[in-house]
Amino acid sequence: MTEEKPSDKPEGKPEEAKPAPEPAEKPAAKPTAEKPAAPAVKPAAPAAHGAAAAPAEPPKPLEPGQFGQFLKEHGIQSTRLADSSRGVETILLDGDKLDAAMRLLRHSPEIALNYLVTVSGVDNTDSFDSVYVLWSYSNNNELIVKVRIKKSDVKEDGLPMVPSISPFWKAADWHERETFDLVGIRYLGHPYLRRILNPWDWEGYPLRKDYKQLVDALNDRNPHSMR
Repeated sequence: MTEEKPSDKPEGKPEEAKPAPEPAEKPAAKPTAEKPAAPAVKPAAPAAHGAAAAPAEPPKPLEPGQFGQFLKEHGIQSTRLADSSRGVETILLDGDKLDAAMRLLRHSPEIALNYLVTVSGVDNTDSFDSVYVLWSYSNNNELIVKVRIKKSDVKEDGLPMVPSISPFWKAADWHERETFDLVGIRYLGHPYLRRILNPWDWEGYPLRKDYKQLVDALNDRNPHSMR
């Protein structure tokens, strides 16, 4: 029998664990090329303080329509306005061209606008408009004519003046009287230009922007009054 060599380790004590070897360091990752960030959009430079905006271009004039072209061929210039809501051609005439234009429009057989529908007046911000609506039974056509008087051309305490078309249409007699009564447009050459709805001594023109209702026995604040 061979003798067992005594162990150098003390009896009853477990063998101490050897420390684990340190992991090898990983090689550093290669830097990747980063895409450059998109340049930020620069905000628009603010307008200079007090600098006026560029003025808008004026709208181009409209080409003459059927009736404007007809008058042009006869030496009468007109300006075409935007058509009415019903698509009716609308033209603007100078007051001194109204007589000749109405004569042509009424008596020319190819146009024959022989029916006067209405004459009315409009108080705009800086002008008065005398408005005529003409109709042709034979051609089933319609035209709106406007004569515009600038308020700056009306004398103080005076009235805008437009030639009367009563020589061409008898119905213009009452239409022009009503417009004179309510808007205060004076129709030169009218045979009997008097108020037709209000009393002759009525003050002011009820359809004007600056009209103020008079206070009298009928329109005061009395709850028992008629108005």
